[in-house]
Amino acid sequence: MPVDLKLVEWIAGNKAKFGRDEIIERLKKQGHGEQDIIDSYEQVVKKVPLITPKKSMFATVILNFLVPGVGNIYLGKYVMGVVLVFLCVLSWIFNFTLVGIIVGVPLLGVTWLIALITGISSCRRINRGEL
Repeated sequence: MPVDLKLVEWIAGNKAKFGRDEIIERLKKQGHGEQDIIDSYEQVVKKVPLITPKKSMFATVILNFLVPGVGNIYLGKYVMGVVLVFLCVLSWIFNFTLVGIIVGVPLLGVTWLIALITGISSCRRINRGEL
């Protein structure tokens, strides 16, 4: 039976404050079913990792190589991905001006490296279950 992630988070945050029976009673009063509470509690106590889909390192690298930030978006790191895509577009715009080339080329290189490094690092952490 799948567990309710909100219950798991609530139980994990309050496990130190309350005992098992008190947690069950409090959650019953909030209208949660007893079996859902027990399953969620067991999830927290056993620290069974929730199943997260593995992400492809190859796809992450290729996407970030082609357009810096898209690989991060693929990994679910939306804010970082959008910022990197914005910096990539900004650097390309700079490259169309003479003075901008001085800023645009280094900015594109740094953005590209940051996208690859953060993408690879995040993909490894996701696949190990750390994120």
